[in-house]
Amino acid sequence: IPLITDDTIHLISAHIGERLEVLYMKDCRGVSDDGIVQLVRSCNRLKVLDISHMHQLTDKSGVAIGQNLTELETFHGRDNYKVTNNSVDVIFQNCKKLVQATFWGFIKLTHVGPGTVTTPTDLSPNNLVLLNLWGCIGLTDDCVERLSTLTNLRSLCVSECHKLTDKFVLDITQILPQLLHLQMRYLKRITDESLNAISVRLSELFSLDVSFCTKLTVVGLNELLMGCRSLSELRLYSCSQLNVEGGQVTDGGGNSRRTGGGRQLVQVLRHSSLAFLDLRRCQQHQPFSRDEQFLNTMKELGYNEAMAYLFIKETDPALLVK
Repeated sequence: IPLITDDTIHLISAHIGERLEVLYMKDCRGVSDDGIVQLVRSCNRLKVLDISHMHQLTDKSGVAIGQNLTELETFHGRDNYKVTNNSVDVIFQNCKKLVQATFWGFIKLTHVGPGTVTTPTDLSPNNLVLLNLWGCIGLTDDCVERLSTLTNLRSLCVSECHKLTDKFVLDITQILPQLLHLQMRYLKRITDESLNAISVRLSELFSLDVSFCTKLTVVGLNELLMGCRSLSELRLYSCSQLNVEGGQVTDGGGNSRRTGGGRQLVQVLRHSSLAFLDLRRCQQHQPFSRDEQFLNTMKELGYNEAMAYLFIKETDPALLVK
């Protein structure tokens, strides 16, 4: 495939122009800021744009996208690490029809969102449903304030935003109680306090990913499952502190017994709607033998072990509409 360059963009702009509505440019590293500026000025009716892995682009491109693509509904960016808030702020300000926005790996971002409501004009409908901020390592707990106007947001990803703490989760669950999907992988500062806030405030939550969150406990997960009855998918990959199957321990009297967080979890699972449970690598040490009591109870509850520690339960398809 020939290298796509600014000359290619010139041809697209000249011969297609306003008729173009969808454009995927992933990995097009031969295109410069000047090419993007020309593109968005000529093809200003674009509804879908993907500029992922175009590491060369700067705010010159980002600002031009926000200023010209007012019809934009879906924006995908990944690892465009030179782009800053100068671009993203303009995109949020002008692209009022945006439904999905991905700023994966935009490491220079310190905040995201249209800002707080200060005048009646700020109350214009915000259509954003999905916001992916995976790897935006510059975000802190204070970024919540600017997300408060995203009243239609249903899916939020803040995985690998390492500075976020329980305060972020407490605040986001209060201002965005309508969330259905929440991804918080690698947030190693959050604790059971976050799980409690989710269980109390996100009454419609369908899926939660807290894989690699190493401060969560079985007690916190039990509270989550008891409080969040709508939860159908729970991902806990590599939460080794849960020690699901545990191991054999011997007391002072020489009596041997099994310890493990799994036996505590199954008691709550009896009363939950959970259909997908990822417990892979949730062991401190690989046991010499599996915990048959835990596994048999999971089978009794209708869970099939698709692979070791990955449990799936058949459910009514009508429950999956979210």
